[in-house]
Amino acid sequence: MRPPTLLRSVGLAGAMVLAAVVAAPSAIGGGGPTIAGSGTSFTPANVKVDQGTQVTWAFTGTHTSTSNQGFWNSGTRSGGSFSETMRSAGRFPYHCTFHVASGMKGSVVVPLKAEGSPSTGWTLRWASAPASSGSGRAFDVQYRRQGTTTWHDLRTDTTGATALYNPAQNGTYELRARTTNTAQHKESGWSPTITRQIS
Repeated sequence: MRPPTLLRSVGLAGAMVLAAVVAAPSAIGGGGPTIAGSGTSFTPANVKVDQGTQVTWAFTGTHTSTSNQGFWNSGTRSGGSFSETMRSAGRFPYHCTFHVASGMKGSVVVPLKAEGSPSTGWTLRWASAPASSGSGRAFDVQYRRQGTTTWHDLRTDTTGATALYNPAQNGTYELRARTTNTAQHKESGWSPTITRQIS
């Protein structure tokens, strides 16, 4: 039985125990991939990057890089480049407003991170830093026990960046996160599911 300090229970086939902690965020990553926007396509259209990584679009001709959920918008660019730092977990589809009908679309995927061990629990990180006041960002984090179909909320509309996941019930758990654009009431897609063991 784990000590009850800083733990709170939620329902999942009986009582589970979760701990919320504020951990210092990892250092923000640097430059990442460059996506070429030319003709009617982005190359590569779909990329996966760590939290805090800068993604750059380099344009040939007149294009935009426009987030489907309003997280970023390069505006019209005739050549040149545009960069966006991907600070939080989720799946972020985007398009060129001039060529979307021709299939000029892509996505940036940012995974949820987890550090720890099965015996001590996992510190989850879904953002490189907490969302500041007025940033228009919030985060949702969910979990489910492997083999079940129902996702449960660990955090909803939180501005925090991390939490300790340490349920009392041993087993294998799946976890995912997404980012909300609170100004437009739109969410990114969910990050890829990660799996962690509790023993």
